[in-house]
Amino acid sequence: MTPRPDPDRLPPEPDPLAAWTHATLRSLPPPAAPAALAGRVLAELARRETLPWWRREVACWPRSARLTFVLAAGAGAVLSAATFQGGTERLAAALARLTDALAPLATLGQAVLRAVTELPAAWLQGLSFAFCTSLAALLALVLTLARLLAPRA
Repeated sequence: MTPRPDPDRLPPEPDPLAAWTHATLRSLPPPAAPAALAGRVLAELARRETLPWWRREVACWPRSARLTFVLAAGAGAVLSAATFQGGTERLAAALARLTDALAPLATLGQAVLRAVTELPAAWLQGLSFAFCTSLAALLALVLTLARLLAPRA
């Protein structure tokens, strides 16, 4: 008795319609771009070159602006993570290191440190969440207004 082949393992039969469609589409010439496309592309590139640095992509910003942005974003992320992960203890330790680094402002830092350590952890988490949400809403508002009010060339 000969074993029957498994129908799932058989190679698919060639579809003549698919083969004809494939051959017909391969024989067509590649589509040509409109004649005015090159001019429009070059005009758009020239327009983007005239934009001020803060209206361009972040990769085109000056190095100092990118570094400032990364440092500010990193400080906000560390502050939020410290607040959510360790509560007041880690935040107090971070603020203590900050007050040591900023010796001329030590009295202000100590007052803030004292005020922060007296707050419950739930308040700190709520305040950091409200702060981050407010920043995100402000950024969305500014970007929307810039998009709506900025003149387009």
